Amino acid sequence: MDEAVRQSWQLEPTQVSFENMAWQSGMEKLGQVVADRLGYRDIPLQCVLYKLLVYGEGGHFVKHQDTEKEDGMIATLVVQLPSSHEGGDLVVYRGGEVRHRHDFGKADGTSAFLPHYAVHYADAEHALEKVTRGYRLALVYSICLPPTMRHLEKAHDKPLSEDLAGLIGNMDDEDEPFALLLSHEYTVKSIQDLGTGALKGVDSARFHALKEANALVPTAKQLQFFIVRLTHKIEFNPGRNMSWIRGNRSESMRWYSISGKSFGRARKSTKFNFLNPGHETLSQLWIPHGVRQEEEYDAKASVKKLKITKYTTPLPGQSGDSPDQSGWNPKYAKMKNMKI
Repeated sequence: MDEAVRQSWQLEPTQVSFENMAWQSGMEKLGQVVADRLGYRDIPLQCVLYKLLVYGEGGHFVKHQDTEKEDGMIATLVVQLPSSHEGGDLVVYRGGEVRHRHDFGKADGTSAFLPHYAVHYADAEHALEKVTRGYRLALVYSICLPPTMRHLEKAHDKPLSEDLAGLIGNMDDEDEPFALLLSHEYTVKSIQDLGTGALKGVDSARFHALKEANALVPTAKQLQFFIVRLTHKIEFNPGRNMSWIRGNRSESMRWYSISGKSFGRARKSTKFNFLNPGHETLSQLWIPHGVRQEEEYDAKASVKKLKITKYTTPLPGQSGDSPDQSGWNPKYAKMKNMKI
């Protein structure tokens, strides 16, 4: 280790154990707070212990960027355990200038008695200033996205909302509406009662990211949000040897505002382009979550029916909770790429 760059003692995770039974539950709660602050609301971020660091007098780490220590790592969490020391501030830079400084409780006299934490994006330039007296004891965690949600990883030189706002602002009026298929299952009652407040997990995180970005765009360029219940019906006719042959298909949509107001069923339509941030196959998009399969057997007609239902959030036109505000009517929208 080049002490001109970094001066500290380090312990690997295998050399660290926690006897306080409440530590793990406390870290899980802290993980939820961190996820919300980083724009990953309702996403179960994982806190993976990287090292335990001890900085004595003269200990420091010059300005640098963290390397990706784990797959899906998006940020670094520093938990400073109660430590009596002076100096040792964490300084975070942006654009070469100091943007944040964290003294871990020294200013209010709590650093020796309470743990303190700080979070910075993994690719943020940061430095630990020289400890001038005492010792500083800190646990360093890698904050990672779950393996199934790595597509949510983003560049961290600016917030995700700013990246999305730039994309929304570049959309033209003639661009086709796009829609995001929701991953979880929802009841009609939950949508009508809560609107987008009913969204869970990754659905909630994605919607709030889009909503926050939309608020940064000039009013004339803002998107209009809706919730749509998509239903795809397939009839199966009897074939040979007790088999069924796929027959007629039909599709329908029921539209809701983001507050849950129903606009009724669609009759005609323009087309949607479905977003696929997870790079999933068509079957993966429809089958795992949010799908209700209702098999009906009509003995008189000798027909078996399969109904598949899923919710989506289409984003057409300009902003507003009612279609009348933008002149765009959901009763004249139609599904695209919905065949299974």
